[in-house]
Amino acid sequence: MSETVALIMKRKVLAQSLMRLTREEKGIQMYFQPDYADADVVIRGCGASCALIEVAESGEYDVAYCLALCAWLKKETPACKLLLLCPENDEECISEVVAAKRAGKIDDFIFYDTSLEYLISKLCSM
Repeated sequence: MSETVALIMKRKVLAQSLMRLTREEKGIQMYFQPDYADADVVIRGCGASCALIEVAESGEYDVAYCLALCAWLKKETPACKLLLLCPENDEECISEVVAAKRAGKIDDFIFYDTSLEYLISKLCSM
């Protein structure tokens, strides 16, 4: 079965690597969107069943922004599962993301330092 995933992130190299690996090995279609404000557009446009959203370590797209984005996406694209990609060394971020998962505001999260293979398997299981 073919899955479609929206990659909402600034890390272009990671997005390109994921797109190449999943296309070649898993039959997953991925669409990269570096502009978080257009997350719903890419999710709808490609019919994404899952979105991987990067929580930036610094700058505009911090955990508060990403959780607000997820709340909006849950309303606008309820069929799309939301997976946050988080920094593993930021205790405040981890605490907020764990609370969001427990409250059903996101579907799951994963840390930056995970392997590409584990990240792909997580996306396949969403």
